[in-house]
Parts: sequence; C-alpha cells; structure tokens
Amino acid sequence: MSGTQVFVLVNILGGISVLSSYAICIALYPESRAALWGGVEGSWKTIFTVSMLPAAIGYIAFCFSVISKYADVFSDFLGTYTLGIICAFFLISATFWMPATIAYIKTQQPLWWFVTVSSLWITALSLVSLTVVVFYIYIAKDASLFHKYLVLTGLTYITLHCLVLDGIIWVSKFPKFNL
Repeated sequence: MSGTQVFVLVNILGGISVLSSYAICIALYPESRAALWGGVEGSWKTIFTVSMLPAAIGYIAFCFSVISKYADVFSDFLGTYTLGIICAFFLISATFWMPATIAYIKTQQPLWWFVTVSSLWITALSLVSLTVVVFYIYIAKDASLFHKYLVLTGLTYITLHCLVLDGIIWVSKFPKFNL
C-alpha cells in the first residue's frame, strides 16, 4: 500500500471511529449530554461550539491537500507512512475522549479521568507534531503559497482548538470527583 492510500484509509476509518464514538455515546447516554460540557458554560460554550467548524474544515483542508497535491513531498521526507501514523494517533485518541468521559461521569473513578485527560493530550500533541512536521516540510519544499497557507492555517487552528480549548480550558473547568 502506498503512503497516500494508508493516509486515506487512516483518515476514513479514524473519522468514522471518532464520529461513531460520539454518536453512540450521545444515543446511549442522553442523560450525560449536559455533563459532557463539564464547567463550560455561557459564552465559553458558544466559543467551543463555533470553533469546532473551522477546526474540522482546517483538518479536511490539510487532508485534501496531502491527498491531491503533496503526498509525495511528505513520503520522500519522512517515510511512507509517517503522516498516516501521526494521524492515527490523533484519531484514535480522539475516539476515546467521549466514552472515557462518560465512564468517568458514571463511575467517578480516577482511572477514567486519567484516560479522558490523556486522550485529550495525545490528541493535542499529535496535532502539534503534525503541524510542526508539515510546517517544516512546506517551508523546505516548493509548495504553492496558497497550499502552504491553507494547510498550515487549518492545522494550526485545529491544533489550537484541541490544545487550548479541549486540553487546557475544558480540563480545568470539568468538575472532578473523588480525586
């Protein structure tokens, strides 16, 4: 399998996995919907909600650019599967966030809080790694200015969303039980 094929497969399966975990958790535990916001309320809730759309668009723009234009640039520099591996870490950890949070809400066991926070930080750090790698490659290679800005802006936005809003603000506002 080529690096591009692995990248596409990881993102299709990973995207389905993330969205499915959210849909299943919300469907099976409707009473936990409000609790999933933790202490995020008012204008913060609006910021989180509105920020999700450009974060998703940014990641999709990155994926589209890699698939359509620059897969070979990344494969030549990092090795065939590096981007797919980094994206797999991002998507697998994102898949665990909601089920782990619901398990924590239901059981109040510190282990589930650890899994919840770890999943958010693995997600954020995977995106930081991805952004740094892409930035370095796009600066070093002769990609078009439009694609450089599109991809780097999109990745930077989703990285900041996951790192700042989810990994720092959400975690700090979430009520902790028995810790």
